[in-house]
Amino acid sequence: MPTRLVGHHIIIEYRQSRYPQSRLGVTVSRHHGNAVRRNRFKRIVKEAYRLSRHLLKDGIDIIVKPRQLAHVAKMQDISQELILFLASTPHV
Repeated sequence: MPTRLVGHHIIIEYRQSRYPQSRLGVTVSRHHGNAVRRNRFKRIVKEAYRLSRHLLKDGIDIIVKPRQLAHVAKMQDISQELILFLASTPHV
């Protein structure tokens, strides 16, 4: 059963993985804009994950979804939320 964390810009679901390495999934529906907006969000999340990956233990699956304010978020906003969630999560 995944655990859900909700922030201003993103929603994170995480759980233990069957695999030894951690994995990232990014889900963005058409509801959040055209392909340019969706791809921008994915790029920002992937880069934020890359920069904060050292905070994560191995064997965790993370799924990131946007909220309504995600289209105006900057890299710093999403990165700060992701780092905050990863640092405050006891299982991670």
